[in-house]
Amino acid sequence: MKAGLIAALVLFLCAPPLHAETAYTRGPTLHGDTLVFTAEGDLWRVPLAGGTAQRLTTNAALEADATLSPDGRQIAFVASYDASPEVYVMAVTGGAPKRLSFDGAGVHVVGWTPAGEVLYSSTAVVGPGSSVVLRAVDPATLVRRSLPFADANQASFDGSGGTIFFTRFGLHILGDHVRGYHGGAMAQIWRGAADGNAEATRLLPDLDASLRRPMWWNGRLYHLSDESGSDNLWSMAADGSDRRALTTHDEFDVIDPQLQDGRIVYQYGADIRVFDIAAGTDRVVPIDIVSDFEQRRTRWLEKPLDYLEDLALSKDGSRVALTARGAVTLAATDARRRIDVAVPAGARARAAVPSPDGKWVYAISDIGGSEEIWRFPADGSGPGEALTRNADARRWHLWPSPDGKSLAFDDRKQRLFVLDLATRALRELDRGRFGVDDAYASVRWSPDSRNLAVARADSQEGRPQIVLIAADGSRKAVLTSDRYESFSAAFSTDGKWLYFLSNREFTATPGNPWGDRNMGPIFDRRTRIYALALQPGTRFPFQPPDELDAAHANAKEGKDDKDASGKKDAKEPSSKPLPAIAWDGLAERLFEVPVESGNYSALSLDDKRLYFLDQAAGDDAHP
Repeated sequence: MKAGLIAALVLFLCAPPLHAETAYTRGPTLHGDTLVFTAEGDLWRVPLAGGTAQRLTTNAALEADATLSPDGRQIAFVASYDASPEVYVMAVTGGAPKRLSFDGAGVHVVGWTPAGEVLYSSTAVVGPGSSVVLRAVDPATLVRRSLPFADANQASFDGSGGTIFFTRFGLHILGDHVRGYHGGAMAQIWRGAADGNAEATRLLPDLDASLRRPMWWNGRLYHLSDESGSDNLWSMAADGSDRRALTTHDEFDVIDPQLQDGRIVYQYGADIRVFDIAAGTDRVVPIDIVSDFEQRRTRWLEKPLDYLEDLALSKDGSRVALTARGAVTLAATDARRRIDVAVPAGARARAAVPSPDGKWVYAISDIGGSEEIWRFPADGSGPGEALTRNADARRWHLWPSPDGKSLAFDDRKQRLFVLDLATRALRELDRGRFGVDDAYASVRWSPDSRNLAVARADSQEGRPQIVLIAADGSRKAVLTSDRYESFSAAFSTDGKWLYFLSNREFTATPGNPWGDRNMGPIFDRRTRIYALALQPGTRFPFQPPDELDAAHANAKEGKDDKDASGKKDAKEPSSKPLPAIAWDGLAERLFEVPVESGNYSALSLDDKRLYFLDQAAGDDAHP
């Protein structure tokens, strides 16, 4: 008997401990000592002092925007139980949710009205793009009304219920979390009569800051402002005077604050904090949840290529670098083994490309916490090494030079750099001014690694143009007009031609001009193939043969480089340097390849042929 008890005790002590864990918590709401929040897509309840939370909902749909009623008995929230997100209400003690809205559009719970209605914003309104309306719905009768304030999306009532403070505009209505935006759609706080019978006035119209999330308490208006560089809690008098900063966070923004009885709960990072207005204290609410944490379970991917992000062929075409879910794999076109590049656990890589000699794989990785360019052994034998430091913008793509000595890359600031792989010297080669943050539609090295042909916008028209740039930065030329989109440039192997694609065919192809939804002509198959002669006097390879074509004349006479056995000589690769580019007059030496127009992309070539993709524009069309 004693032996059995000892054995049982040993097994108990050896068993893994069962305990609650912290989680990513957001969207808090408060009433009295009850705190409700969202975690793992569900609603949870916990005492304001913290502790282990109780799960209130279990549906697979996301429940968010929780707001407790003034009496603390009900929770209004948004969920997508029936396809579109709608407003629901449930008891704080649990129970089946009741649907309150039937908008079939984007909705967000804002709060409760003094009359006990659920206040929410909705995009189900006729008007210009991004129009929003505030609506109030009675949770008992489902009677709904719209508040008469144009573009209002958040609101709070004063103690009497006669005055409303509301937010107009703001990127938050689009789900955009960009920081420091002070443009035309910047959030504004307005004050007006709750019945809409008097003209509303804007508070602090001269303040260059985004103001939103108004919350009224005890004669003052509490709100969010980003004037310090991050969203923080502020307060002011009803007329906008006597402003005071309550928090001074700078690492993260204050998100989704809600005020009740002199306390403001809000999300900061992955935590929920509570600010006591009277005491001036700010603390984290320690919350644990009991869960199986399904999202942390290791999953087996049956089709990993469904997650493919980037791919790049090696120079000889024998291997391809595949990037998926932050991991990099080198796969061969033959029976050789697949090699997983040694990206550390917990880090992610992207835009991986093999080096021309096949010894390395270059990639952009966040090893160490910030994204830099790394080099990894292509045989997977060891860790990588960082080639750059202190990036000040997100890098997009990598392009190794054919000689393996340099690496070109672009970034979000529309800059093109060349990195010397031997010295690690970094040189800015080009900078766009008229494109988007991913400004370079294509970048291609010349075969001798002395020049690059890029496609980027060079005027306010915003259309990509072909730009030729010397790799040493000594010269640059824009080769195509901004009247047409030009892209996918590629050098010929002999260094005599620069081919590219351009949308210059405008033949209208509408199905018919009488359809009730026909808004004008359709221009399908607009792309043609063009070439620029890099030296004057060069004969165009696609020019029909004539008596001036010496190569054609030699072929007719049987002078086709055959040896004594009648077989053609095997041509050895030439070590002769490629001819220098004649920059003067280059843009005028333009030729059109005699191929009908199409929906072409991804132009490439070898010493004999051009390769490109063609695709159909519609379901019933054919390339």
